[in-house]
Amino acid sequence: MAEHVNVDDFARAETNRMFAALSGQAGGTGKWVHNRVPTPLENQPVIRQNRDTLYSMAVIDVSDGASITIPDAGDRYLSVMVVNQDHYIPVVLREPGEHRLHADELGTQWVVVVPRLLVNPDDEADVAAVNALQDAFVLDAPDGGPFPLPEYDDTSFTETRNALLALARGVSGFARAFGRADEVDPVHHLLGTAAGWGGLPSSEAFYVNVEPKLPVGAYALTVRDVPVDAFWSVTVYNADGFMEATDGLVSVNSVTATPNDDGSTTVNFGGPDDGRPNRIGLMDGWNYIVRLYRPRPEVVDGTWTFPEVAPA
Repeated sequence: MAEHVNVDDFARAETNRMFAALSGQAGGTGKWVHNRVPTPLENQPVIRQNRDTLYSMAVIDVSDGASITIPDAGDRYLSVMVVNQDHYIPVVLREPGEHRLHADELGTQWVVVVPRLLVNPDDEADVAAVNALQDAFVLDAPDGGPFPLPEYDDTSFTETRNALLALARGVSGFARAFGRADEVDPVHHLLGTAAGWGGLPSSEAFYVNVEPKLPVGAYALTVRDVPVDAFWSVTVYNADGFMEATDGLVSVNSVTATPNDDGSTTVNFGGPDDGRPNRIGLMDGWNYIVRLYRPRPEVVDGTWTFPEVAPA
């Protein structure tokens, strides 16, 4: 009999479904699936993905232990998020070398390990360099079959998910939504599971969710001296939370953006295609997420805030 889903078990149900989908893409558990190119607009399995990083994923059974060996990426941003079946993130790994994974430390029998590597989506040579780093990850885990997905009632799952997504539309960020069980807020964790599954903890990436409620037009924001130790990005989504092809860019990040003469960066939203730099295309219902990777304390505590979009 199918399991009824409500707010009490939604996080487990959503995560198990994601584990089944991801392991299916890999051809089974204990196997890597590498995103070799920036997220294709025609294939976005999770809402609010980005094109700043290339992802790799492997769903593994850690009941008898497992390990992951991380290559040395030099100055390139790299993180390896470990997500358990309740959508908690017990650890984010950064250092090169072998790391042991144990169920008693991670909280559930199954986890997904998710390396992220900074990439320039418009540079084929940089994409190739990241692909080589992806191939250098080594996984020592049981090589199994399909993930054992419980049968969930589709109607109650969808009703619960839609209700949570409606609540999440009024939330301006994902602070305390992702991380260890002892560091998240239970309500924000639940909303984050529905609206941003797989997000990083605030110590690794700080997310600012902005719904301007503005029509398609010409807008801009200018920022400088952003207090992060890695990089920042702005990605525009449609009303359903997906990136969409337009006559402009999908996203802008601090590594690949064209700076102003004074060192600041202007992100242009919409407007005419007249050669203005860093121009992201818009669509009806547009909204965006600012991602601040490895934010400093003034970002996390709200002392410093990212500027808001304004008419250009």
